[in-house]
Amino acid sequence: MNVLLTGATGFLGSHLLPELIKKGYKIIILKRSFSNIWRIKDYFLQVKSYDIDKIDIRSVFQANKIDLIIHLATDYGKKNNNNVMEMLEPNIKLPSKLLDLGVKYKIKAFINTDTSTNSLYSLYSATKKGFLEIAKFFAANYEIRFINMALEYMYGERDDNTKFIPFVIENILKGTEIRATKGEQKRDFIYVKDVVHVYLKVLNKLASFNKTFLKFNIGTGQSISLKVLINKIEKIAGKKANIKWGAIPYRKNEIFDSKADISLAKKLLSWQPETSLEEGLSNTVNWYKEQILKEPPCF
Repeated sequence: MNVLLTGATGFLGSHLLPELIKKGYKIIILKRSFSNIWRIKDYFLQVKSYDIDKIDIRSVFQANKIDLIIHLATDYGKKNNNNVMEMLEPNIKLPSKLLDLGVKYKIKAFINTDTSTNSLYSLYSATKKGFLEIAKFFAANYEIRFINMALEYMYGERDDNTKFIPFVIENILKGTEIRATKGEQKRDFIYVKDVVHVYLKVLNKLASFNKTFLKFNIGTGQSISLKVLINKIEKIAGKKANIKWGAIPYRKNEIFDSKADISLAKKLLSWQPETSLEEGLSNTVNWYKEQILKEPPCF
């Protein structure tokens, strides 16, 4: 089966790509010409790659028989101060174009990566939900399966330090100050390898789905506070955080508890997360420890 994969050079993509190759899928990746491939350098020669800045995407479909699309590429808005125009391209325009071409070239399914965050409180989530409305139209009116994966907070090795857990780990290891809210917010933290596992489950079960649009909530189903999380990271790292609790205010419309209802994933996919928070955090902290010792660090 030929899989068109976006976001292969990113965090989740770098974990999913090796598993897809191992399972025998033929992978075609779309990337930006300036994308850093350090996460997937060991696998890059095993895939066919196109720089979307240099080609018409239609030509990829003309040159390859594509069976399904896995869309991981995204823009969280953290590096461009929530510039909505920059977020529209990877979060709405690109997947809409791919979905439209997928229908024209008769792909079997489109697997989308979404967020569980409420779109009223997050511009990132609002752009993701904008594409979702377009996808619902396509799923209702054309012969294509659309699978939406709404992720809770995913963490693990090879993430970048604009994300909360890598940021905290890096600053604990370096002993630098962290300015934080009171840390009462509770989140559902899921290890990246458990997320990869559920994507593989979806691929295995595609033929059994009798609906054209399906949404799976992906998390552990449990939430813990940021204070408790950081305490766990401190114990694993063997260092106390230099953290100033309450130094910054909560955001407007702060979400104080978020966790996934994973009942549908359990029922239809026979999936549930297998990695404990302690094990996942240990793997993550140990990876970052190795990176801190390198010059320069690669994240």
